[in-house]
Amino acid sequence: MSVQKPLPPMAVQRLDEDRPHQPAPGFGGQVQSIAMTMIVKDALLRHYGSFKAAAFYMGEMDQAQLTRDLDTGKFKFERLELCDLPAKAAVVRALHEAFGNTDPKAQRRRLMRNLRRAVDELDEAEDVA
Repeated sequence: MSVQKPLPPMAVQRLDEDRPHQPAPGFGGQVQSIAMTMIVKDALLRHYGSFKAAAFYMGEMDQAQLTRDLDTGKFKFERLELCDLPAKAAVVRALHEAFGNTDPKAQRRRLMRNLRRAVDELDEAEDVA
């Protein structure tokens, strides 16, 4: 009868220890296209109630693919052409509220979003430290 000895723990070497972390340029540390697709994602979710329904109305797109594309910023805006008119209006309204400068309510909402994003970044930095 032979008894095997357990293997010693392996040392894990991090390759990125020497390199400082640099946030991506753009909107709140995010690439501009990701910031825009986050707004589209929120508008679609509010309009359809679920990504499953949104994916269905976008030419029976796969729900996981839609979510992945929106999360990574690779969402193709031509997909919106497949949506109904109220969905298109909801997306345009959300983008206008996020990036338009004319409405005082939109300015307050934008400020609140930026403040929440800053608080989230502080929370993440606290978790790392």
